[in-house]
Amino acid sequence: MMKRFIKYLIPLFAAGCSSGHDDAGDTGHTRMPVHNTESNIYRSGDSMLAAFRRKDWIAFVKYNHPNMVQRMGGEQAFASFVNLQMKQIPVGAIKNVTLGKILQHVKTGKDEQCIVEQNMEISLEGNHFIKKTYLVGESLNGGNSWTFFDASTKTLLSPKDIKPDLSPELKIPAIQ
Repeated sequence: MMKRFIKYLIPLFAAGCSSGHDDAGDTGHTRMPVHNTESNIYRSGDSMLAAFRRKDWIAFVKYNHPNMVQRMGGEQAFASFVNLQMKQIPVGAIKNVTLGKILQHVKTGKDEQCIVEQNMEISLEGNHFIKKTYLVGESLNGGNSWTFFDASTKTLLSPKDIKPDLSPELKIPAIQ
């Protein structure tokens, strides 16, 4: 059961989720944005987390990278996929998933990109663990709003498959 759960859970969180915190995005981590763009990264991420808590899959999908949404068949199909996957996860198994530190932020000629930590706390069948993964974020409007995808999950898609013009300056850390 644990392997099946993880098989579905990790790819699902292409963008992050949370339970048990307020909509302001209390993550348990000290987040001190240095500039407005960093505040906007956290705002977009926290909005995504709030949509997940409400089980508002359409809003949740809107914070996923457009190429990921397209690969999943569009917003409705992706939202249906998330809904079906979440029905397979035992109630209460996901204790917490939060955004951590913003590790990198770069501007390219076309967009802005970032790498943000994602910390996932799971309890299942008496096992409790915390996993850190990394999200790639993209803004097409000067850093005001952001979409994300999980760059460190082991799926059939690499980060370059999802975002072919991923900046070579971004260094995605190995999964811990």
